[in-house]
Amino acid sequence: MARNYTVHTKILAPVADVFDAIVSRDKLCNYFTSEATGDLVEGDRVGWRWHHYENELPVLVAKVVPNERIELVIDSTEWKKTEEDAYPVKVIFEFETLDDGGTMLAISEDGWKTDADGLKGSHENCGGWTHMSMCLKGWLEHGIDMR
Repeated sequence: MARNYTVHTKILAPVADVFDAIVSRDKLCNYFTSEATGDLVEGDRVGWRWHHYENELPVLVAKVVPNERIELVIDSTEWKKTEEDAYPVKVIFEFETLDDGGTMLAISEDGWKTDADGLKGSHENCGGWTHMSMCLKGWLEHGIDMR
């Protein structure tokens, strides 16, 4: 599958802990969102909110394979990335156990168009997922909130 981009982050925590920190709304709110309407459960639609952003952003949970993979679907217009041309974008989280007991987290997106709005949206989200993974790393490894 051709993806728009992938970011990788090594986290010095077991896969189960990294996975749980993403699917659990209570844990997600410790380092990434300020609010989440639910855990990431396959088939559910949840909303994420941040203190610095007034709108709640909807996320469709398309697939959850415990400790291996999470697939979310976001809508390009609901996420304020395109104004008129709405289309789905898949967000893929993949978890790999490393020899030292840590985890390699890969976050990818697939589905962005290559027009100006699509490239801008892709680049903005790439930065956002990079920030999320760094905040997750800081929270799991050191118990700090880097937001």
